[in-house]
Amino acid sequence: MSTLKIGDKIKEKRKELELTQEALANMLGVSKAAVSKWENEESYPDITILPQIAQLFHVTMDELFDYTLEYKPLNIVNEYHFGLSLGNVDKRILDYGTAKECGIYKTGSTWEVRVHFVSTEDKFPHILQKYINPGVLIDGYSVRIADGKIIDDDKPNKHYVCSEKVWEYRHTDINYLKNMLKEQTEMGYSEEEED
Repeated sequence: MSTLKIGDKIKEKRKELELTQEALANMLGVSKAAVSKWENEESYPDITILPQIAQLFHVTMDELFDYTLEYKPLNIVNEYHFGLSLGNVDKRILDYGTAKECGIYKTGSTWEVRVHFVSTEDKFPHILQKYINPGVLIDGYSVRIADGKIIDDDKPNKHYVCSEKVWEYRHTDINYLKNMLKEQTEMGYSEEEED
């Protein structure tokens, strides 16, 4: 038999109410032998009678099964995803995450090796900032993960990382966004819009 303690709980609650096995059996419409088997853990009550037992003893079904839900706070981590050109970043960045995919891409007239890089390091965009070459802009995004699943909330964010600043894409301050666009334009990564 399983280690369910329902028999112990039935016996404990029956005695608290000062009921005999026979009295309890009569109240539930079962035989005295059935109650005896439950309490000795030779069998379990039929599932259809469990709510009646819980109600009789003024307990929840969880209490009847002696079950306690343990609260565990979610372990939430930010997972950062960046496409890095190996020519634009110091290889020491590999100490802070994992290269998931690698490919060779042509940009203009040059070829470059790019990796899809994933890290759960706190403040990874700021760590990346220390290892990129001057004048380089790298974009990526973060997702929040708890217990291996992505949390769909307003926290995931896109980042633009350059040697001078880490810009967060999901920002509500219009001046912040204008300054971000201005810097990208000055670096040649974005074109100014004409009014």
